[in-house]
Amino acid sequence: MNSRRIVLPLAFALSLVTGACAPTAVTMVSYGADGVSLAESGKSTTDHLASIVSKKDCALWRMFRSQKVCREREGDQDPYKVDYSQPTRQPSEDGVAYVPPLNAPAGSPGASWTADTYKPAPVAVAEAPPPPAPPPKASPQKPAKAGKAKARPRTKPVRKASPGQAAPVP
Repeated sequence: MNSRRIVLPLAFALSLVTGACAPTAVTMVSYGADGVSLAESGKSTTDHLASIVSKKDCALWRMFRSQKVCREREGDQDPYKVDYSQPTRQPSEDGVAYVPPLNAPAGSPGASWTADTYKPAPVAVAEAPPPPAPPPKASPQKPAKAGKAKARPRTKPVRKASPGQAAPVP
């Protein structure tokens, strides 16, 4: 009897002391994960684990408001339920790979879990007639002025060499 009185407090104290042995980086990652989880769902990672195990809606902060930590879920939907009878999509080197379900329905062929199975069926679309071609536009022409000859293209003037310099090579 006496040994139990010593062992239980010792085990509790030992668990508190060894909690400080975790590396700081692991602790920071844990706090970061809890922060992201709280921001997205209003629950910490511990709350999610308690909800999965108990199959109820659990949040430890309710304890500080004198409420029950775990409640029955609203509705019949389990947010943590995974349907293992459906195939899954996973990223792969080729883009996306379709993986057969873990619990395939009875009588389903193994070859049906290819990417071709999941391509959308072609949709028949009634083709509209092509729109009529627009009429050709007449380009405006400037009337030629009478009496003026067509201007000659300008030529580049030839540079003369300065005294004491070589002439430029054409």
